[in-house]
Amino acid sequence: ACASDDASFGDPAPVAIAEPTGPPPPVEVTGQLLGGDETLQSGEFVDFHEVLVREGQWLRVELISGDFDPYLIVRSPTKEQTDVDDSQRGNLSATKAVVQATESGEWTIAVTTYEPGESGEYTLTYEVLDERPADAKEGRQVYPPAGEEHDDTSV
Repeated sequence: ACASDDASFGDPAPVAIAEPTGPPPPVEVTGQLLGGDETLQSGEFVDFHEVLVREGQWLRVELISGDFDPYLIVRSPTKEQTDVDDSQRGNLSATKAVVQATESGEWTIAVTTYEPGESGEYTLTYEVLDERPADAKEGRQVYPPAGEEHDDTSV
């Protein structure tokens, strides 16, 4: 007989099944744009953040800074780009992008400034949602315009 045949294992522990809790909470990142950071071709400092998004989900991104005029660039895995600048509405401290994913994969959020040479601290908040958020149409500008090629995020 095998030694384990004589062992007593007792009753198995109960297994808890997690109930669905809804979408994950928003992710908040604090950072700084400073001299020595990567720059866009046009000279603005830039920080890149990646997030996994499935086709059909919504990516909601908000960028706030008291130090510079924030500018967001959201890129799909195949480099489709959405630029968002809310300063035309008089808002020089925050900008927001709400984009529905047209493909699954790693999406890139580029935190940058409206003008070259701007720097300082920022707070980036992003979340991936299964449902269309109420603010889905605010602040969205698709870039490049139809028929034009532009790659501002090259470093």
